[in-house]
Amino acid sequence: MATTESGRSISPKEVYKYAVLTYLRDSNGIDSKTKLRQNVDVLGWYITQISSTSTFYTSLNHNGSYVASKYLVGHRSDHQGFWRPEVEDGSAVFHRDESTKETLTTLVRKRQSGLTPTEAGDLLGRDCYQPLADLAAAGEIERVELDAPDTIVYVHSWPTLREPQLAQRRTDHGVDLDEPDEPEDTVLLRETLLEEFLTVTADHIDSAPNHRVAACLLRQFEGDSFAALERRLRRNHSLQDVLGYEDADDVDDATTLWRAFNDLTKDELKDCLQTLVTEVIDETETDQAGRFLVVDGTHVDAWANTREWIEDDDVDGAAWGMHEGFFYGYQVMLLVDPAIDLPVALMVRPGNEAEKTLFTPLIDDFTDRYDSDDFDCEAVFGDAEYDTDDTREAAEEILEAALSTGINPRRSDALKALKADIKEVFQEHGDEIETPYDALERLNQTLLSDFGIEVGTVEESYIYRAIKERMNRHLRASVERVIGRLKEFTGMTDVRARKESTAHTHILLSAVTLATVAMTAHRTGKPSLMRSPSRVV
Repeated sequence: MATTESGRSISPKEVYKYAVLTYLRDSNGIDSKTKLRQNVDVLGWYITQISSTSTFYTSLNHNGSYVASKYLVGHRSDHQGFWRPEVEDGSAVFHRDESTKETLTTLVRKRQSGLTPTEAGDLLGRDCYQPLADLAAAGEIERVELDAPDTIVYVHSWPTLREPQLAQRRTDHGVDLDEPDEPEDTVLLRETLLEEFLTVTADHIDSAPNHRVAACLLRQFEGDSFAALERRLRRNHSLQDVLGYEDADDVDDATTLWRAFNDLTKDELKDCLQTLVTEVIDETETDQAGRFLVVDGTHVDAWANTREWIEDDDVDGAAWGMHEGFFYGYQVMLLVDPAIDLPVALMVRPGNEAEKTLFTPLIDDFTDRYDSDDFDCEAVFGDAEYDTDDTREAAEEILEAALSTGINPRRSDALKALKADIKEVFQEHGDEIETPYDALERLNQTLLSDFGIEVGTVEESYIYRAIKERMNRHLRASVERVIGRLKEFTGMTDVRARKESTAHTHILLSAVTLATVAMTAHRTGKPSLMRSPSRVV
């Protein structure tokens, strides 16, 4: 047994430990067991059992032939606990959990979407099929076979933690929507549109005669006043035939048409919208309809004079708000299915109400109206406006789906830096990123460490979803397209009413009009025109 200058005894293991540490310090922190035996004055048994010491790790790959200190691995590891230094025959892989099975158990339990054997092999640099199977057989983790895609994934054994992992797994890869067909060189007739709409109103609208409601739908397209609508109907015999007027003298006057419009209720129009959207989903050929939702808001100006300051109670239900500048009017919240480019739910509120506070009542209304057979929502996407804990919890509780949003940089300087880093990673490596973890590995690991991001933490979950939103940002474009069509072709912004309920009717009828175009396109064998309200003549 060796002694120090002070006479304290030191065991051989302590001597060997310091000898190995000194050698590794001069070898960039890592070397093989073979080199240690050749260059360090220690007995062979110590090198053989070095992984059982409290000071050193052996590599998970290369049959454990590389050695590094635990201190070094702990300080150089990434947010998942891995350190992968280059060695003579590739990369040596170390993990803070030391052994293969402990590492796999941690990853399976803590990763946002579980772990597949292929992913495990890529992470550990070795075949992991058997270790994962052994852990599942022992009940430490759960083996799940997914139908689509045809994949085996290992997840947490507790159901309360397993289900969120599986939900994330379904949207781990960027969503590639089916490209819509180029619109045919043909048109949809207004008369056909009204005929098809009348078949829907017969079951859902009792507050006004159906033919007058159909006339109000026509008004949305034409941008007419009710007096102009009356004149249009009196001049057009084909429209009279569709709406059931015997001749021009039989056409309802402007006041009667306005009363029909005024008598419509929000619930009736929302029921119409639900029926129209459900039929389009059933008829469309894509299997992506009903799987994803995008939320966003826009504003509609109230029908008021143009003086700079208007009292909030000048127009019933309108208020001053901020959206692309100050406006006086209404906040319109939309939930859109990007696979069919249609609004599936819509809410109108005063302009001073924040979008994030309207998210929960919007999705509540959505789930009240649609069957789970029509919508098996896997994920919801939104911009940074919805970057709050309340909106994420609401999506998980009400829709049983994860909400992925952009990062709100106003929350902290660290988040602002991370948002910029994520943007840079996607600009440089966008084509190489297939899953959120591909992006996480390319982020500034020091920045992740400073923000406290480690595998399985709440912070990692937050960044993970922000990356997923970035991967699927093209889906958010659908809500912008829908808003553009509502404003340009169905007169949503042309509100000519001071009464709150009537303004809501106008905006809801715009959404119904857009859905009617899609339904008519399918019913008439022209599905390529479902997104083309400009082809209605």
